[in-house]
Amino acid sequence: MAKMTTDNYGLLPPGIHSMTLDEIGELFGRFQRSDRRLKLVDRLRGFVKAVRDVNSRIEIFVDGSFIMSKVDEPGDIDVALILPADWNAKADLRPFEYNVVSKRMVRKLHGFDMLLGIQGQPTADEALGFFSKVNVKWHEPLGIPAGTLKGLIKVQP
Repeated sequence: MAKMTTDNYGLLPPGIHSMTLDEIGELFGRFQRSDRRLKLVDRLRGFVKAVRDVNSRIEIFVDGSFIMSKVDEPGDIDVALILPADWNAKADLRPFEYNVVSKRMVRKLHGFDMLLGIQGQPTADEALGFFSKVNVKWHEPLGIPAGTLKGLIKVQP
């Protein structure tokens, strides 16, 4: 992969950027003002493993202030899971499966905010579309113009 960089606002270029966990850690998991980013990368590794243990076809997207390089101490990581098109939403889930598709459990166990979608359904486009917008709370502090779009990371195996 070519070396990925952020723009003057600390944002990835609009679009989806595929990266491995090592690449994510190299670009966004560095010590800035504290070790907060290092700890978040460790938690992301645990979350990705948990998701892969449930179903290797679940797509994992990373967003939020964690992937904004000008935010020294992001509060958390925002993730979107796009479930396979054949996902049975009515099936009884074992606890380890429930723990990765429940927003409440992902928040409790990993400290992440999560959106869910299903491949080929509007929920997937809605989740990724929402994530492509810069949260208004960052407009003034980082000087980011309203309506600015940013990139997302798709976690590769």
